[in-house]
Amino acid sequence: MILEYSVNEAQVQPAWLKTLYDLVEELNCKCRTYIDESYNRSFKQFTRTRTIEVYGSETMLSWLKLRMERYSHFINEFNDKAEIQSSMKNEGRDTI
Repeated sequence: MILEYSVNEAQVQPAWLKTLYDLVEELNCKCRTYIDESYNRSFKQFTRTRTIEVYGSETMLSWLKLRMERYSHFINEFNDKAEIQSSMKNEGRDTI
């Protein structure tokens, strides 16, 4: 199974990313990170989107997704809502 996060780096706190990477390491899951940089014409600046693919069993990834959703809810209580999207894939197909 693959759990994929797509994160706008300008709007997410570094603590969220650190927590995600720490939990991935703690669960002994594998992780790949990709950076996509594009130009935003309305703000006249470059924006970076970080795509994080986490590989592991369905149980581990479901638990990780739940933990990160709770953590995101906690962070959003104190800050602007960050642009974080998650999706779970099985053999190349979206399942959640």
